[in-house]
Amino acid sequence: MTKYNNERVKVRSFTVAFEQMCNFVAITKTSKYNETVKRLIQQCFVILPNEHFYKAKQFVDAIDTLFGLQIPEYQIQAGIDSLKKDQIIQQPANTSYTLSSEIHHNIQKQIDEATGLEEKIKHEWFAEVSKNILDLPLEQAWVALKKYLSRAFNRHGIQAAALLDPTIDIAPEYSESLSFLLNEVIKDHFPNEQFQIAKKVVSAFLSSVGNHSDRAAYIGQLADGAFNYFALTVAPDVSKQFLKRLNPLTLFLDTNFLFGILGLHVNPQVAVSNELLNAIKKHGLPFNLRYHQATEKEMFSTISHYSSILHTREWSQPISRAALTSNSLSGIEQKYHRLNAENSIDVESFLKPYEHVDVLLKDKEISIHRKEENRVYEETDLFHEYKKFLESKGFPKPYDACVHDIKLLDTVRQLRSKSQSTLESGALLITCDYLLYRFDWGNSRKSATSACTVLPNIFWQIIRPYIPSDIDFDRSFAETFAIPEFRTIGSGASKACSKLLSMLASFKDIPEETAARLLSNDLLIDSLRNIETDEQFREYVKLAIVSENTLLMEEKAALSKQLERERTEKEEKFKEERRSYEQEKIKAAQALKQKDSDIKSVEELKDKEKERADLAAKEAEKERRAKEEAEKLATEESSERIRAERKTESYKIVIAALLSFIVIGAFEFLIYFLPWKWLIDNSNSYGLQGAFDLFIALIIFGLFKPKWRKWCWGGGLFALLLIIIQLLGGPTKVLQK
Repeated sequence: MTKYNNERVKVRSFTVAFEQMCNFVAITKTSKYNETVKRLIQQCFVILPNEHFYKAKQFVDAIDTLFGLQIPEYQIQAGIDSLKKDQIIQQPANTSYTLSSEIHHNIQKQIDEATGLEEKIKHEWFAEVSKNILDLPLEQAWVALKKYLSRAFNRHGIQAAALLDPTIDIAPEYSESLSFLLNEVIKDHFPNEQFQIAKKVVSAFLSSVGNHSDRAAYIGQLADGAFNYFALTVAPDVSKQFLKRLNPLTLFLDTNFLFGILGLHVNPQVAVSNELLNAIKKHGLPFNLRYHQATEKEMFSTISHYSSILHTREWSQPISRAALTSNSLSGIEQKYHRLNAENSIDVESFLKPYEHVDVLLKDKEISIHRKEENRVYEETDLFHEYKKFLESKGFPKPYDACVHDIKLLDTVRQLRSKSQSTLESGALLITCDYLLYRFDWGNSRKSATSACTVLPNIFWQIIRPYIPSDIDFDRSFAETFAIPEFRTIGSGASKACSKLLSMLASFKDIPEETAARLLSNDLLIDSLRNIETDEQFREYVKLAIVSENTLLMEEKAALSKQLERERTEKEEKFKEERRSYEQEKIKAAQALKQKDSDIKSVEELKDKEKERADLAAKEAEKERRAKEEAEKLATEESSERIRAERKTESYKIVIAALLSFIVIGAFEFLIYFLPWKWLIDNSNSYGLQGAFDLFIALIIFGLFKPKWRKWCWGGGLFALLLIIIQLLGGPTKVLQK
C-alpha cells in the first residue's frame, strides 16, 4: 500500500463530535475502517436532509463540520463509489446523490433510539436529584456532566486507539486522571460555594451507573462511539491487520489487578478485570496469563503488612461498620471489616485462604513467570525516572513498590517485539495503576518505543469486536468511567487511614457515629499523611475527636430543638385538626338532621306526585279508550266510504264501457251507412278505423275515470298520432272484386 493510500484521518475537534455523539452511536457496530467512512457519508444525508451533495468535497466539508474529522477526499470518493456499487446511494442523470429510503429510515431510527435513551436518562436523573437537592440548577448540572463525559471519552478513545497504533500523538491533556477532569469541569461550571455539592451530584450519577441498565448502556455507547471516532486516525493498514485477527499475547498482570480478582483491592477496574478473565477463558482468546515473581513477592509482602496491622487490635463490629465508610483503607482491610461487620470473624480466619495466593491464581489459570535477566543498570536508570515522575505528580510510592513496578515493566519491555502495533508485540502489562500506565506511555514516547502498559477497560475496548457483549459486562465496563481513580495500594492516605482506624479501636466506648465521621473525612486523612511522630498523630486525632464530638453535640442539640419544634408544631397541628374535627362533626350532625328533613319532605312530595300521577294515569286511560272508540268508529265509516267509492268506480267503468261500445258502434254504422268513401276506400282503412275506435274509447274512459285520465288521454293522443301517420301513408288494402 502506498503512502498516499495509507494517509490518516485527522481529528480537528472531538468536542464537536461529542455534540453529535447520538448520531455517531448509530455506527458504533461498524468495526472496519472503510465501513465507518461509508456510514459517515450516509449520516450526512440523514443529519442534513436539505443539503444537496454532488461531489466528494461536499461530504468532506460536512463530516468536518459535523464530527470534527478531516478525512482525505480520495477516501470519501472511494466510499461513494462503493456505496453506488451496492446501490445504497444513487446519482440519477449526474444530479445530486440520494440515499436509499430504507437505509435512511434505519439510520434515522438508530439515531432516534440513541437520542431517546439520552433524554430518558436525563429526566430520570433530574427526578432523582430534585428529591434531595433543591438549589442546584439541573440543566447546568447536566451540561457539566456532558462536559465531563466528553473529556473522559476523549481521553479513553485516543488512548484505546493509541494501543493499536503507538505513533498516534497523545497530547498531555489526554493523560489527565478522571479525578482531575471532573474537578476542572465542576470549577468551570459552578461557583466555589456550589463546588462540593455539584461534584457530589455528578459523581452520584457516575457511581450508580452499575445500578441502572439504561445508564450502563448509555456509557457503553459513548465509549464505543469515542473509540470508533479515534480508530479512524489509526493508519488504515494497521487497523485492517488488527481487525483481521487477534495475535497471541502474554498478559502480565500487576499486583493490583490480581488483588482485584481475589477481592482484596478496591478499584473501579476490578469488575471489568474479572469480566476480562472470564471472557478470555470462555471465548478461548489467544492470551497467556502470567505474573512476575516480583509480583508474587509483593503480594505476600502486602498481605503480611496488612496482617500485622489487623493483628494489632481486637476489632469490634461497630468499629468495623465505621471503617466501611472510608474510601482510603486498603482493599484487604475493607474486605476484613466488611466480613467482620456482617458476621464477627477473627483476623487469622480471614487471612487463612490467602497464605497460598499462588494456588488461588493457578486455579484461575494464571501462572508465574520466573525467567529474569540481570539488568541492574537499566532498571536503576528507569527507577530514578519513575521516582521523579511520581514526585512531580504528588503521589510518591514506597521504595519496594517502585522497585516492583520497574522490574515488572522492564521484563515486559524485554519480551516485546518491534512491531508497529502494541497489540502485536507479544507481551503486554495490564495494571489498574494509572500512574504506572501514564509513566510507561510517556517514557516510551521519549525513547521512541511502543508502550507496553494498558488499563483493563482500554484493553477490553480493543477486543470488544471479538466478544459478544452482555448486560453484566456492559455495567462493569461503564463503571470504569464512572468513578475517579482511588488511591493506590500502600499510598500515604491508606497508611494514615489504617493508623487512624487502629487508634480509634484503642479508645474505649468511642461512638460508632464519631468514628465513621472521622474515617470518612478525606480532609482529615490528608492532614494526617504529613504528621511524622506518633505523639503528634495521637494529639491530632484527639483534637479531631473532640471537634467531632462537639459538632455532634451541637448537631444533637440542634436536632433536639428541631424535634421539640416539630413536636410542638405537631401538637398544635393535632389540636387544630381536633377543633376542625369537632366542627366538622357538628356540621355533619346538622347536615344529617337537615338531610332527614329533606328526605321527609321529598317523601311527602313523592306521595303527592304519586297521587297526581295516578289521576293523570286514569285520565290518560279514559282518553285512550275514547280515542280507541273514535278510531274504531272512524275506521268503520272509512270502510263504508271505501266500499261505496269502489262501487261507484265500478259503475263508472261499466258506464264508460257501455258508452264506448255504443259510440264506437254508431261510428262504425255511420261509416258504412252514409257511406264514407274516403275512409272505406283508403289504403289504411282498417288501421284508421281501429285508431278512431281506440281514440273514442280512451277519451270516454278518461271522462269517467279522473284517476285514469292522464293515461287514457295520453293514450288518446297516441291513437290520434296513429291516425295521422296512417293518413300520410300505410299498407295498401286489398279490395275484393
